[in-house]
Amino acid sequence: MAGWRQAIELAIGEEDLATLGAVARSRTEPAGRVERAKMLVAYREDPSFFAVGQAMGVHHRPSSAASSGHWPTVR
Repeated sequence: MAGWRQAIELAIGEEDLATLGAVARSRTEPAGRVERAKMLVAYREDPSFFAVGQAMGVHHRPSSAASSGHWPTVR
């Protein structure tokens, strides 16, 4: 069984946080950049990859992709 995962401390200064917040609220920045900014801001508030993914509607299911045949299985 896998052990507990440790939270990674994300050191973001106030100026950088303000910039990330502006990008996260932007309607003119590329969507990928906006989504990444939202993830960083959310992770800073709650350092849990699971919580951030759940809040943003991002799902991580490597076992379903592997079993569906989309990823090659290593034997």
